[in-house]
Amino acid sequence: MALSRKSWLCIALLAAVIGTAVPERAFSDSYIRGSVLFDRPKDTGFLDDDCSTADDRYACETGIDGDFETMTGLELGLGYAMMPALRLEAALQYRPEFSFKGQVDFSLPELPGLPHERDLSAELTVWSALLAAYLDIPIPGFGLLRHTPLSPFIGVGGGVSRIDVGDAQFGGDRLDAQVNRLLLPGDHQFSFSWMLSAGIAVSLANWTVDVAWRYTDLGGVESATGIAEDVCRFVGCSLPDIDLPLASTLGGLRSHGLTLSLRYAF
Repeated sequence: MALSRKSWLCIALLAAVIGTAVPERAFSDSYIRGSVLFDRPKDTGFLDDDCSTADDRYACETGIDGDFETMTGLELGLGYAMMPALRLEAALQYRPEFSFKGQVDFSLPELPGLPHERDLSAELTVWSALLAAYLDIPIPGFGLLRHTPLSPFIGVGGGVSRIDVGDAQFGGDRLDAQVNRLLLPGDHQFSFSWMLSAGIAVSLANWTVDVAWRYTDLGGVESATGIAEDVCRFVGCSLPDIDLPLASTLGGLRSHGLTLSLRYAF
């Protein structure tokens, strides 16, 4: 529906009022930050979400033990200096496809010949939105240090992450070494996430370089409930295909690593 001339006039007047109400200092104390993330996730384990159902076949007792590969990512932040030593910031992070690799112990009474231990792999992608506060700590006047552009800082933040999990693949050999794979549908979920950070900033006019260590808890990782298909891949294979009902499993994605950032103050 097209807006009338009167509506456009009201919008223009509202924008003018808001523009005059925002102090000029709010723009001069703002900055934009771009970062490259290098994260090393901690080892993790997945357990079935609900072990009371018949669908749970493999992660109630032993679980799935494994680890994520090193994650790299990008971050874009917009910040505002509330006071000389305190900054508030909103940031968006993107960690593109990385892998989880682990091992699962199946227990299938109906197929006693099926090897119990199997490798498992899946691909993940993470988007995160965070609100954070950073405290810039002035260096005490120790000789020449007080004349340097160095400034240590600490930070804490929280937000939400969307973790996309691709199809899980279980590798392994079936009877008489005929190779197969088992697929479980992927899923995605939103989780609360938080981070702690400590680093040092080097300021040069309007530009600032940050080097920081960061601990991040991205929240829970969940596989989907579904029917996993165990398929014999060889031509002439005499083994039957298998459909396994599997319930969802839960694990955690936590990491620590290095963040390299470049800030520009308006």
